[in-house]
Amino acid sequence: MQLPLPFPDEIIFSRIVRHFTLSGMTCENYLSNVFGNHKVTIHPYLTAGLEQVCKFSHELSIEVLNKQTLAPLFMHFLPSYGSIISNALISSKACEAIRACQLTCVREKEQISIKFCPECARVNAQEFGLSYWHRSHQVPGIESCSLHRVQLEHFSLETRSRLSHCLLPPLNVKSRPSSQVSFDFAQYSYDVLNLTSCSSKSFSLNTFKAQLQKLGYITNKGRYRRRLILMSLYQLSQDLVHDTNFFYPRSSEDYRYISYFLSGKVSQHPIKFLLFGFWLAKQAVEKVRSNIVLTEAKPAMSMENQCISLLKQGESMASVSRVTGKSRCYIKTLALRFNIPINLKPKYITIKMKQRILLLAKKGFHRKAIASLFQISSGSVEQVISSEPSLVKKRKQFKYESKRRKYKAMILRFIKLEPLAIKQEVKVNCYAAFHWLNVNENEWLHLTLPAPTKPQALARVNWSKRDRELLTKVKAILVRSEVTLSRTKLDKAIGGHGWLTRYANRLPETIKYIEEQLNV
Repeated sequence: MQLPLPFPDEIIFSRIVRHFTLSGMTCENYLSNVFGNHKVTIHPYLTAGLEQVCKFSHELSIEVLNKQTLAPLFMHFLPSYGSIISNALISSKACEAIRACQLTCVREKEQISIKFCPECARVNAQEFGLSYWHRSHQVPGIESCSLHRVQLEHFSLETRSRLSHCLLPPLNVKSRPSSQVSFDFAQYSYDVLNLTSCSSKSFSLNTFKAQLQKLGYITNKGRYRRRLILMSLYQLSQDLVHDTNFFYPRSSEDYRYISYFLSGKVSQHPIKFLLFGFWLAKQAVEKVRSNIVLTEAKPAMSMENQCISLLKQGESMASVSRVTGKSRCYIKTLALRFNIPINLKPKYITIKMKQRILLLAKKGFHRKAIASLFQISSGSVEQVISSEPSLVKKRKQFKYESKRRKYKAMILRFIKLEPLAIKQEVKVNCYAAFHWLNVNENEWLHLTLPAPTKPQALARVNWSKRDRELLTKVKAILVRSEVTLSRTKLDKAIGGHGWLTRYANRLPETIKYIEEQLNV
């Protein structure tokens, strides 16, 4: 009996159920006939043994794999396991495929169930005469139909084989509406599933990294803005309707979730890639919308230019602050940067004092020392320094050079005072200097540190010398002793080292003397 032809978006598990129902066989006989083993367990969306199933149809096993299972989704997001998943599902190695698909991860222990949309079931029954299981509904973590915007209903598969007669979606279940975000997520996953089924292009995490770079979630030094990413991603996951929390961040501070995901070194469930891709798509759309709004409502003059214009007109800082809503500190910084005279009462930081402050700052003096010299606050000094372009960057360079000279001198001084010190002793006694130089001046540090010393072996025992020494001691003990002593007692008398017992063969003269005394 041939396998029934597939309906649109039907999963192979649904065709097996229809074939089993039409066959009229018992479950054990059917499994033995189709799979060659009556103890086979059929996975609903990662069905193994496709080569044997395709013997009952005119299809190729690879076509069934790509069009009627979720294997393309797993193979796309797990490219290193792609061939393992494909070969295991075509053959009957179900356990190997499950492990390769990362379904056995610690946090991803979801109960096996099959999902359906009540509206789809009724539409299919009207169009084809019966309902069936859709492939797009089985994506883990998707809880909305991509067509009708209703929640998917779960049907638990409790039997070992997960196969029974007429195991098709019921028609009497009342549909429940889903959220707009869940509906959008379902449509996104449906599109990705169809693309991966038709294309063999593998996924690369660098695609996500490039999009994060465009959206400003990566710093100039290449570090991820994890807090911003996680806050937005967690908010999105809270808006989604989901039956389990295994695939989503536990909280807005679940940094391990995002760190493991972006590292690319820890195997992840494909639903996490779907979720992250959906979040990136929404972020890109929101950025385009915000750019359009900003372009349409662009102010005639920027806030900074407005403040500068008002200051040049002779307005006081208080009036400029009232008009623009900016703080007096911000306005004062602008005035200092563009050399705009402002009326301050009392007027203490004059132009001459500002020039002297900048002169000392350029020479590398600390702001507290400058503040103490002019009897002003360190905040005022910092404000004057910030008004000079590129001075802050130069002072950071001064600080770096100063710290480098200081730490190098500290290491050299210790090595000079302790010429026999090893590298570990330098590290312990100059801890901060060692680690700073190891990061910033690694080559200089390793050229300066003492060369590693070879371990020295312990000197070998001169047993001939020890034999003569022990002979003298043993003679003295036996002369003083009034009773006959055994070798064990003699060994204890000379210290209990085991020389007269364990190493007796290395002390011929001493042992010979003891035996002579024992035989007397």
